[in-house]
Amino acid sequence: MPDEFVDLEYDLHRVEADRGVLEMAVRQLRAYARCVTANKTEADELVEDTLMLFLAEDRILRESHRCFAELLEVFRRVHARAALIQTSRSVPEREYAGYMQLPLPERELAAFVMGGGMSVPASADLLGLSVAEAELLHQAVQRRLGGISLPEWPFIAGASEYSGRGGDGIG
Repeated sequence: MPDEFVDLEYDLHRVEADRGVLEMAVRQLRAYARCVTANKTEADELVEDTLMLFLAEDRILRESHRCFAELLEVFRRVHARAALIQTSRSVPEREYAGYMQLPLPERELAAFVMGGGMSVPASADLLGLSVAEAELLHQAVQRRLGGISLPEWPFIAGASEYSGRGGDGIG
């Protein structure tokens, strides 16, 4: 999948979603996946596997946040399975090396906040953490990484303002 455009082909009878909502959620998932895996190729393969499983079920998705949350749930299962299967870990790409030193919970939070531009409370909600726990993890990440930034940030202009209601030029 190229960075500039995510082309989705799906059966409109099986997945009822505004195309803009699904595309935005997939773009967020790609940014998250790259931060978690530290490898663009592996991330794109996991996102493709996630999409195949996600689109195989009947769904009605009208909100960007809900669509992303469901994609994330499928992605985490796919990623966990891939991690068990993978016997040797590939070398992280240079710009992600610092992130790969973090434990997985901190790396997931960093992927949301620093990679995807999400707020700590929104990230906590998606990860099933309390806001206080997420704040502590975020502080630990900041201490460990200092001023390192991710190549995906800023994710896309206006991503935090996307409403998924149509009329915004998407879909």
